[in-house]
Amino acid sequence: MLWQTNGGNLTEYTQVELLNALVERGILFGIWDPVKAGGLEPGWFCARQVDMLDMRGDLQIRSGGDLNFGRHIKIITAAHAFKGDSVDGNMLPKKCWIDHNVSVFSYVILYNCHLGHHSVVSLGSVVNGLIVPPYCMVEGNPARIVREYRDGRWRHTENCQE
Repeated sequence: MLWQTNGGNLTEYTQVELLNALVERGILFGIWDPVKAGGLEPGWFCARQVDMLDMRGDLQIRSGGDLNFGRHIKIITAAHAFKGDSVDGNMLPKKCWIDHNVSVFSYVILYNCHLGHHSVVSLGSVVNGLIVPPYCMVEGNPARIVREYRDGRWRHTENCQE
């Protein structure tokens, strides 16, 4: 059984009931795949108040046990396809790969990106179309690499504007 708080009340769910509730609330898109989700159960995402978890595209969470998530994160793995000048209704799969020992802080949007191991995504960042190398920190909208961890400390990167 899984437990979730609803406005201060403790509610008991089975795995299937929780998945159905996530789909009904527009939080989970696609079909739940525990392998793609790094072995993390839906309750793990629910407890962190993930606003959207899209499993229609290429979601790969490589190691769930050491993943640090803040609250209200959106993971988007699909986009609308265009035909000429209009949307044709089909979905294009996009990737969102998250390696081990990654920290993603609150209010982040992840779309079509790859977060390398030991990377950090700062509060409120929008990571779109970016490959974040290992041991790097990104921030902003759109996110850009601002620091890297070298020689035992965080250092500004060459392209950092500070």
